[in-house]
Amino acid sequence: MRGLVMSGLGAENEERMSGGVIANQHGLHGSPCLWKPTIPAFRKGGMLQKMSADPLRVADVALAAAVRANADAVYIEPDAATDGQYLITLERASAVLSNVSLDAPIGEAVIARLAFLADLDLAASHSTSGVLSVRSGNRDADVVITLRPGASLRADLMVMPKVRQRSGPIEVVEPRSGDVVGNYRIQEFLGEGGMGTVYGVEHIALGRNYALKVLRARVVDREDSASDRFLREARTAARVRHPNIVDVFDFGHMPDGRPYFVMELLAGESLADLVERGALQPAEVVAIARQTALALAAAHERGVTHADVTPSNIQITQTDPIHVKLVDFGLAQLAGEGATDEVPEFVLGTPAYISPEQLRGLPPTDRSDQYGLGAVLFELITGRPPFEHKDLRTLCMMHIGAAVPPVESPHGPLPPKLADVITTCLQKTPQARFPGMRALITALDEIERITDRRGWRRWLSS
Repeated sequence: MRGLVMSGLGAENEERMSGGVIANQHGLHGSPCLWKPTIPAFRKGGMLQKMSADPLRVADVALAAAVRANADAVYIEPDAATDGQYLITLERASAVLSNVSLDAPIGEAVIARLAFLADLDLAASHSTSGVLSVRSGNRDADVVITLRPGASLRADLMVMPKVRQRSGPIEVVEPRSGDVVGNYRIQEFLGEGGMGTVYGVEHIALGRNYALKVLRARVVDREDSASDRFLREARTAARVRHPNIVDVFDFGHMPDGRPYFVMELLAGESLADLVERGALQPAEVVAIARQTALALAAAHERGVTHADVTPSNIQITQTDPIHVKLVDFGLAQLAGEGATDEVPEFVLGTPAYISPEQLRGLPPTDRSDQYGLGAVLFELITGRPPFEHKDLRTLCMMHIGAAVPPVESPHGPLPPKLADVITTCLQKTPQARFPGMRALITALDEIERITDRRGWRRWLSS
C-alpha cells in the first residue's frame, strides 16, 4: 500500500500532534457517541513526510489538523490533475494551508469513515450533513461533514464555531456608502432578492470592484445554524470553477453577525429582465440552454446542486456571441431547511420553477435542477412560465399534477427535438427526466446538428 504524502501545515502546527481527538456526534440520525482516536505526529518545519495510509488514521489527522490549524474548511476529493489519486486540502480564508495526496481507494475509505462517524448515508442521491464536536489539544470546534454525490465520492469538512443561542432577532444594521466591511468599502446598493441583499464594493487594497451579497436577517432569525450553512454552501460552490458560473472570492460576517460572500461584479442583465420584453429567438435559447447545462454539469460532478435555477439566477454578461453565468448556488437549499407552514416562501423558493419533489419536501438533486432549467427554457421560448396561477397552492399543485403545456414559440415553428428536450426536463418524476445533465447536453448538441442538416440554422439566426 502506498504511503500518504502531507505538505506543511504552517508554523502553528509545527508541533507534535498527539493525545487524540474527542468527537461527539450530532448527526442527522442516531444517538451521540464519543470518539477518541490516536493521532500520528507531524514533522516540524513543514517538510513532506509519508505516513501509514490507514483510513482511520487519515480521518483522525484530517479532523485534528483542521482544528489545530484553525482551518475553516477541509476538502476530500479526486485530484483533477492525477488519475487514481485523491487530495485532502485544508484551507483558511480560501488560502491553502496543506495538501495531502493519497490513493483513490484510501481517499474513498477516509470519506466512508467520516460518514460512519457522522451517521451519514454514502448511497444518498443528495448532499447530506452531520456535525461532530471535535476537541484536539486545547482547541475544540463543531466540524460539519457533508457528503456530496457526484461523478466521484467527495466530502467537505467545515470547521465552525460553536453555535451561540441568540436571545432575540438580529438587529440589522444596513451598510451605507463609504462603510468598510472586512477588506471592502461599500459603494452602492445594487438590489435584493428573497435570500439576500447585494452591494457594489471596492477592495480597499486592490482597488477592484466586486459584488457583496449578505444574507437577509429573516433567514438567519429562523434558525441559528443558517449562517453556517450559508457559508458552507457558498464555500463549496466557490470551488466549482467554470466559465458559466460566477466566481466567488471571499466570505465573512457583517458587524451585525449576518454572513456575506464576495463575487465578481457582472455586467449585463438577467434572463428575467430579458424575457420581460418577450420570448427569445430559438437560436438564443439553445445557446443559453447549453451554457447553463454545462455550468450545472460541472457543479453536479462535484456534488453541488443549485436548487433554484430561475431566470433571475442566470446573468447575460455578453450578447454577441451570447454568454451567460449562473449565480446563487445553494441558497434555495438553505431556505428549505427547517422551514414551516407558517413561512411558505421558505418552502417554495421560486414557485414558478420549483420541482415537484421539492414541493413534496424531498431534498433537491441534480434532476431537480433539470426541472428548473426546463421551466426556464419553456419561458424563454413561449414568453411565460409553464404554470401560472394567482393562488400559490394551486400553482404548486399544477407543478405536481398538471400536464406539461405545449411548447410553442411566437416566432414560428420549432425543431421538434427542442420541444422534446424541454418537455423531458419538465416530467413530474425525476426518473422520467434525463439521466444526468451530460445527457441533456448531448440532446442539445443533437438539436444543433439537426438544425444544420435541415437548413434551420439560417432561419433560427434571423
